[in-house]
Amino acid sequence: MSVSVLSQASALNPGSDLWIVPDLERSRWTAKLDWYLNFQICKASRHHTPKLPEFVGYVLRETEQGFPNVSLPADSPLMISSADLLPNKWVLVIPWTENMSDWTEKVVKTWRDLKEPSLRIFLPPGQSAGNLQQQWQKHQASQEFTVVLD
Repeated sequence: MSVSVLSQASALNPGSDLWIVPDLERSRWTAKLDWYLNFQICKASRHHTPKLPEFVGYVLRETEQGFPNVSLPADSPLMISSADLLPNKWVLVIPWTENMSDWTEKVVKTWRDLKEPSLRIFLPPGQSAGNLQQQWQKHQASQEFTVVLD
């Protein structure tokens, strides 16, 4: 397994299709990327799905159409297409869980579900590349990716 740590000067250089960042409150990098993404992360974090009016719910129940569930859990990942804004294809925001093991598990699962694109991970403050590498090896035997420390 090869983990390359990038300097802050080269963090935004091309080289990976998928960039994974923690939530906006946990990382300065996420805030910086949000600027380039026209504040899509900030807007998404403040979005609240409107409730369906009672009458619409009544009509759906009476006509046996079923009631759509459009709400997502608060810790759902947010994926943004960024090919026109950054030198990558996607930015994926995975909320930090205060536990490197749990967060890494979510990162690996999501990365696998996306068919394992080339990867760059922006770590939250206080986390080390070595700790990420240890947690990564528990879930995935080998993979080359880059890491940016906060």
